[in-house]
Amino acid sequence: MKLTKLFLSVGLLLVLTTAIAVAQDDEAVEKYSLWFGGHYTDFEDYAKKVGEYRLNDDKTYPELKFDYLSRQSNTIFLMNAHYFDEENINGKASATVGDIFSARFQYRSLTKQKGQDMLANFNAREFLGWIPDPANPGDSIQKQGGKVLTHELLDSDPDYNTNRHEILSQISMLLSRQNNVRLVAAHRSVIENGTEQKIASNHCFSCHLTSKTAEVDKQTHQIEAGLEAELGKYDVGYTFGYRLYKSDAPDPGAYYDPAKHPVNGGSGAEFSSRVNYDDSTLNYATEPHTEKTSHKVKFKGDVGKGYLATSFGYSHAKNKNVDLSSDAISGAVNYAIPLSNRTRLRARASGTRLTADDVFIDVPTWREGRPGPTTDFDYTRYSSLNRTEAKVSAEVIHRLNPKMTLSVLGGFTSTSRDDYPVYDDGTSTSKLTGQVKLYYRKGLTYSNTIKYKFEKTSDPYTSGRGLLEYAGRDSLRQITLPSDSTVFQFIFYHEREGIRYQDITTAPTDYHEFSYRNNWRPSDKLTASTSLKIVYDKNGDLDSLDVEHFKAQPNLALTYMPNPKFSVTAGYTYDYAKSRGPVTVALFDG
Repeated sequence: MKLTKLFLSVGLLLVLTTAIAVAQDDEAVEKYSLWFGGHYTDFEDYAKKVGEYRLNDDKTYPELKFDYLSRQSNTIFLMNAHYFDEENINGKASATVGDIFSARFQYRSLTKQKGQDMLANFNAREFLGWIPDPANPGDSIQKQGGKVLTHELLDSDPDYNTNRHEILSQISMLLSRQNNVRLVAAHRSVIENGTEQKIASNHCFSCHLTSKTAEVDKQTHQIEAGLEAELGKYDVGYTFGYRLYKSDAPDPGAYYDPAKHPVNGGSGAEFSSRVNYDDSTLNYATEPHTEKTSHKVKFKGDVGKGYLATSFGYSHAKNKNVDLSSDAISGAVNYAIPLSNRTRLRARASGTRLTADDVFIDVPTWREGRPGPTTDFDYTRYSSLNRTEAKVSAEVIHRLNPKMTLSVLGGFTSTSRDDYPVYDDGTSTSKLTGQVKLYYRKGLTYSNTIKYKFEKTSDPYTSGRGLLEYAGRDSLRQITLPSDSTVFQFIFYHEREGIRYQDITTAPTDYHEFSYRNNWRPSDKLTASTSLKIVYDKNGDLDSLDVEHFKAQPNLALTYMPNPKFSVTAGYTYDYAKSRGPVTVALFDG
């Protein structure tokens, strides 16, 4: 919180200094307003949801609002603030002195109540089949036993909540009239404090989930500074950025059960040889400590008969906890040119190259020192972030007549992944986009917009390992057996990777969107707006099912304003959604 107070003090000092200069001018016009009030909320039901963004107390809170304006010929100072309660505050201040200097400062905070996941939905036991019912010959009963999924809440009646504080500031200062050299800078800090729930999952031999309270003490600080100038008829600029994220809260720890047979509790040594750790307390849910630096240059101006705007950026991010880093190189070009008196073209192109460090994962030899098969699972993790993305699009806008405009857009996007799902054999996704939009406007009285958009995607991102596996022990035994095992005649977990199936993705291969919007203003006092949006998408290229979604959303809004000080607004929105997709619970044998 020391950094929070520091940034608050600097920001307020910045804008107040300008405010004093304004107040010293005898011709300054000043306006201000002060509002007092209060609010009360009665939490009859589940307070964590009813008052999700309020302090969880049944009492009356005072409220305060303040607005201030000071203005003269070339200087403006604004300030407004709203105090809702001690954890919900919003304040802004800005100052402008002609084109020489401008500053903006904002502080906002809120609290969020978080409920506790009771883990009660995790109740399951492995199905072992049927046996004859000794009490009723000819009938069958379920065989008892098998692995059981259990859960344990280590904190009783916790009060999870987080307080979020955000500080924003921006300045722009003219350094030289020659070439209009200007300094621009911005700052943003986000501080979060409180508590939250953390859940630890024990190994498959235990199937034991534990929940506990963990502290929250996160900080994000970001600054940007750069120079902008005019060189002839072109505008150029450079910006340097730095971002820091860290957590000062202690890492939560969890006790991991001793490895043993999940049903009879035996075979401790055998099961211990199959896991990396057991019968120990280890930290989990560790927050990274990251730093990121970035550089960005931009150029814009008239080129030929059109207008060109370009930018190029490079960033380097590093996780200081584990000494891993990533790099990103990006660029974008936008060009607009008139083709005739009634037609213009807008073309865009952008590209990004992402790379991240590879990591060698060294794990103990599986079943080392035990009879039967052993396996070395050491591997190099090649980042799935490594990729090259490219986007191009062109839009032609044509005015059919003084009241109607038609635009046609086409675009293409390509994503090439280097090492996903496997090293040096990445998948590539391409997407073709098309859009047609017709806009009609008759003065201020009537306007219509009709738009149709489609996207056709080839090879969208899918799960590299598959979502499901074939069910049942018998099916697994028929498909694969340990090739080098003379002792065991059952399936090890790692051997089941080859029988996983069900490609799954949230991305459709076909997407269609139709929208219509109408605004009608029959008089200066009445405005009516109607709209309709219909979306349909599907993916029929998966290995064992088709996924599709449909959504329709009509909307009506009416506004009546009998005079400039009074207005009445009414509206109605209806949503209809239908979807088809997989639902799975991953337990025990998959």
